Amino acid sequence: MKFAIPYQNGRIAGHFSKAESFLFTDKEHSEITPNPALNSTGCGGKKSLLSLLKSQQIDALVVRNIGQKMLGNLLKSNIRVFHAKGNASLNTAAFTDLPELTNATQGRPCKNTQQGCCSKKQNVMTPKLTAPSRPKQTFTVLGCKA
Repeated sequence: MKFAIPYQNGRIAGHFSKAESFLFTDKEHSEITPNPALNSTGCGGKKSLLSLLKSQQIDALVVRNIGQKMLGNLLKSNIRVFHAKGNASLNTAAFTDLPELTNATQGRPCKNTQQGCCSKKQNVMTPKLTAPSRPKQTFTVLGCKA
């Protein structure tokens, strides 16, 4: 299983599309790649980020916070998304109990519905992330079993 983690200052970044970089990892190796969304404005950056994840053939993501539209796009792309709480370090996080996000409404609502590309799509409101299930497969991140 190959997965990605939004990475910032040795921790899982607080916001998926605003992370400094992404950690791509599988059982054999890990690599850190800069976040292409930071170099773009509007939806173009998020589209570049989604393209990067697809080109890396990611099976799953571990996120702390993610917007509804991006979560929906990831789920449509058959990328599994798991929710990590708090300011977890990649070296100390307990990845075995991460709940899986399975519906776009589990993401954070778009705050920019009156601006740019967010206004082109319907916005489904929800107060916070919720998660119904646990990962069914274990994996390892920087030596920690997930």
